[in-house]
Amino acid sequence: SNIKETQMQGKISMDLSFCQSETGFSLDELVTKLADVYERKAFAELLKMILQMVQEILIHRLLHGRLDTLKCCDRGHFRLNGSFERRIRTSLGEFKMPFWRVSCSGCGATFSPLQRFIHLGRYQTKTNELEKLVVEAASETNYRRAVQELARDGKLPISFHTAHGWVLRTNCDEIDISKRVIGSAPIQIMPDGTKFKGEGSKGEARKGDLKVVIGINTRGEIFPLGTWAGTSWDAISKQWREQKMKFPDGSILICDGEPGLSEAFAEYASEQQRCHWHIERDLYHAMYQDGGRKMDSQPIQEALAGALAIELPQEDFKYVSEEEKDYIEERMEKTEAVIDQLIGYFQGRGYEAAATYLRRAKIGMFGYIRRWLKWGLISPRASSMVERVMRELGRRIKKIAYGWSDKGVTKVARIILKRFANAGAWEDYWQKRMTIIGNVFIGVGSYRCVSQNLGQ
Repeated sequence: SNIKETQMQGKISMDLSFCQSETGFSLDELVTKLADVYERKAFAELLKMILQMVQEILIHRLLHGRLDTLKCCDRGHFRLNGSFERRIRTSLGEFKMPFWRVSCSGCGATFSPLQRFIHLGRYQTKTNELEKLVVEAASETNYRRAVQELARDGKLPISFHTAHGWVLRTNCDEIDISKRVIGSAPIQIMPDGTKFKGEGSKGEARKGDLKVVIGINTRGEIFPLGTWAGTSWDAISKQWREQKMKFPDGSILICDGEPGLSEAFAEYASEQQRCHWHIERDLYHAMYQDGGRKMDSQPIQEALAGALAIELPQEDFKYVSEEEKDYIEERMEKTEAVIDQLIGYFQGRGYEAAATYLRRAKIGMFGYIRRWLKWGLISPRASSMVERVMRELGRRIKKIAYGWSDKGVTKVARIILKRFANAGAWEDYWQKRMTIIGNVFIGVGSYRCVSQNLGQ
């Protein structure tokens, strides 16, 4: 090996034995066997050999005072202080590795130079890259199928119980709701919920309830604000209050008409916008409760859709004339008066449920216009973005979360949400956690083939 002060270089040689039948063999069998021997043995052994080589260099340099990066103080010198063995699991296989310890005569500190050098935690027994593979596989399908697919791809075979334990203990699902993520500019807050088949009680199945909140900044980037299973909107709001959650002025809440939702989040947004698509669709269900039929509700739904469709100018707010702004505000107020008349019509015809529904919906019916008039910010009139996120989340949760606890569903839902909402941020997180910064280069040199029968 060639050792330099700023870098470590080394060469590893290994023997590969090859034997075949004299009657011939298929190329497919050769490829399969070669892949099998490397996936099951060679890669793990290569990893171990590289680590052993690095450890020997580190110990040599430390004992001779030629490695300042791992020094704990300036007063003493190092001496060997025993060793310990650790089983390490990686996607390339697992192996047992002896770690040598050193102690400092100055401060008495004892540590493993190799463990520090390769950023391996004190009790860490698996690599971060393996955890990432398992977590991502478990968020796509159930645990049994996930570990089967990983084994089929040549990764380290693990049991589904082990995979389940790793997912429940991982901290990669933690959602950052600091000012660094939310920013100082107004955002769109979009909450929604979906159902799943939760764990049963006394032999009876239970329908679980998962709630999700996402944020969208002025650049159109989505980021998760949280997921909760078995929790009410009011409890989520209380949790945020305890965390002193605050969004920038001008932020808007965009949601459907789920009872208690808009009330729970009213204090966190300057404006509220009820999803127009839900208003039109749910009005039919409200009339149906009091005996209304499609032929009764359809004309009203169509008229309501037309009244709600107040389009805002596409150009920059500061270039819109005051006359046009006044016209839009006047049209909004006239539409609100028509809504009041429609509420009175429902009450006169005995459609109490529809009247109550429209009265509640009116509160946030034109939040997008009020926000534009006050802040000059364009926001959607429907919650289609969170609906798209919930479709993706629901598709996966309903496929894999059968009989799960609320804790397990919340954990996996956060992982799915972080991966789906912002794939770039998810990859950045793992790149940082795995410390992939270009400090390793591996090249393959020349090959030489020797036959025992024919010579070189």
